[in-house]
Formats: sequence, C-alpha cells, structure tokens
Amino acid sequence: MIKNFSINKIVVTSVSLFLLLLFYFFPSDNNLDIALEVTHETKGEKEVVYLMDIDGYISKLETYISSLNLEDEIYKKINILIEGDETLKNFIPLIPKGTKINSIKIENDKVTIDFSKEILNVTKNNEEKMLEAIIFTLTQTDEINEIYLKVDGKLFNELPNSKKIINYPLTRNYGINKEYDITNLNNITKTTVYFVKENEDFNYYVPVTKISNTSSEKIDIIIKELKSSVNYQSNLNSYLSNNLNLDDYEITKDAINLIFNEYIFDDISEEKILEEVKYTISQSILENYKVKEVIFSTKEKNNIETVSKLY
Repeated sequence: MIKNFSINKIVVTSVSLFLLLLFYFFPSDNNLDIALEVTHETKGEKEVVYLMDIDGYISKLETYISSLNLEDEIYKKINILIEGDETLKNFIPLIPKGTKINSIKIENDKVTIDFSKEILNVTKNNEEKMLEAIIFTLTQTDEINEIYLKVDGKLFNELPNSKKIINYPLTRNYGINKEYDITNLNNITKTTVYFVKENEDFNYYVPVTKISNTSSEKIDIIIKELKSSVNYQSNLNSYLSNNLNLDDYEITKDAINLIFNEYIFDDISEEKILEEVKYTISQSILENYKVKEVIFSTKEKNNIETVSKLY
C-alpha cells in the first residue's frame, strides 16, 4: 500500500514536469487548454472528509484525492484526518499528529484499521469527536458500512481518557456532533440533521445527531429542527422559512417525494429553491432514509427539483 502511494506521487510529479515542459516549448492557446484539462485530472476525484471547525463542530468537507483503489483511498483520507488538508486550512484534523497507519484490511463492506499507539494521545475533549470523524469519513462511500479499529494489533476497545467502551462494529448510527434531549432510556430516536455554516470563502455543512425520546417521524424532526435553526446561538443555519410547511410526503423504494407549501421557494414567481435549502433538507433525508433520491414538489407542481445521492 505504501509502495503504491509512493508510485502515485511519482506519477503526479512526472505529469506536472511534463506540463511545465509543454508550456515552455508550446505556449499556444490550444496547448494551454489541453494542459489545464490534464492538470484538473491529476487532482483526482472529489471526496468527502470530516474535520473540526473553529467552533468544535465536525464538518463535512470536500477535497480532491487521487487514489489507485479503495485501500489507497482510505489511506489518504485517514492521512488527512492526521495531517490536515492544505486546501482546508481553517479546519482541524482530530487524529493526533505522529499517528501511523500500520495496516488496512478490507473485507466485504467492513474495514479494519490498525493504528500506532500515538492515536492514544488524543485529548479528552476530542476523543469521541475523533471517532465520529473517522466513522463518517470512511462510511461516506457505499463500499464501507462497518469499521473496526486496532492499536498495534489490539482492538481499540475503550476511549483513552474517559474509558468509555467502544462497541463494534462502528457505523453511522454512532452519531456525530451529538445533542441530547432525553428523559429516559426508552424509545430513543437518533436523527441526523444537516445545517449550513459560513466560512470566509465558502459555505460548508455540519451534521448534528439529535438524540431524543420523541415518537415523531424522522422527516418531521428534520423539518422542525431546520426551521428552528435560525434561533441557535451556534452559527448553524438552514435558510428555511418559518412559514414553510411539509404538507405531505410519499416514499417509494428508491425515492421520497416531499410536498411543501409555496414557502419552499426563495422566489415564488420564479419557483426557485435556494441551494442551501435543497442541500440541508436532502442530505438530512438521505442520511436517515434508505432512498437514493429526494424530490421537491408542491401541491400545484410535482418534481420541481430532484437531488440524488452522490456518495
């Protein structure tokens, strides 16, 4: 695996050198277009990683990763969780620096990662957030659903500071940025809702797992939480109008059709839905329901917008 990673770096360096020579010897506009296209390809595929923002939220972020296979992709994603990403300078990696990846083993939809003992240097405040970042980063692809962690060959079975037991397999059901509103241990519901935050250069999204005793349907919890987000003091938002109502919804095998009133539109005359509104609703739905598409409709017009699951 490490050999493959080194070879990949050599390939990228060689391609970069070739492009420099191409610019030097053939500085025409046509060759410039070709060179730019090749440069874009060497960036790799757009992938998702989870890093911590300045407010302590584990955040969903996109970067480019060039990988040879799934094992190589996992290696490079974990390396970002250790070293960070130069394109995401305002976000913090949560695995302690100096941590090494001893091995990666993939079996069906399960991955086992063996870390060096430096991972145990994680602080008390970050140890659970570190697990959340690892889980959500690696299970972002449909190819991985379950995660097992080891430290120098031994199962990583408790958090180093709080001594909280880690129950395997680790899945997205573990939750992320967890908020609790429970009065007892019966009928506990976990609903992960995506909010939007603003960075200096771009907007990004923060998933928050609401843990409560409510008997409400997850779709009702999602809309309620997104509508009330403007009252939060944590810079989380959704851009949903307080007048928005979910009048009805229909679930099929692969899709869910959400039927809203006219306040789903940012501009009613143009029937335009804000990107932030589409994203927070659709990603929250896709996180909690086993569907591949979220359809936005009103009673007057069906299938105004459709958002498909990308990762």
